[in-house]
Amino acid sequence: MGMQVGSKHGGAQADINVTPLVDICLVLLIIFMVMIPKQVPEISVRVPPESKIRNKTPPTQDTLVIGLTKDGGVTLNRSPMERAALGEALHKQLEYRDKKVVFIDFDDDAKYGAAVEILDLAKHNGAEVLGIMKRKDRPTPDRLPGR
Repeated sequence: MGMQVGSKHGGAQADINVTPLVDICLVLLIIFMVMIPKQVPEISVRVPPESKIRNKTPPTQDTLVIGLTKDGGVTLNRSPMERAALGEALHKQLEYRDKKVVFIDFDDDAKYGAAVEILDLAKHNGAEVLGIMKRKDRPTPDRLPGR
């Protein structure tokens, strides 16, 4: 590849020599092709092993309501149960729920200490949000009969 300084007639040549331009572009292309894969961050993916435990179906009932009567009896969704079994039943019910909400329905004459124990039991067995509810069918002090 040579270079011509002039033509036969002694003047400057007006044609552009493209060979050095192509050489420089090819070198730059090779440099970019080598450098680009080093700049792409690697994403490491760890796939968990296949679980051999069957998926349990989530409970069908949406809300969980724990009831406490004035004599200390406990109900879960209006079905009576022992206080010792309540924690395990709550844990099973809340295990596969997205919203871990439990409502507590205390009798007005229930002991405060028993109510706090029920709240703690619900919290320790997976409840994230505790709500205290009041049923409309139960009279309140301002709506007592005869007033």
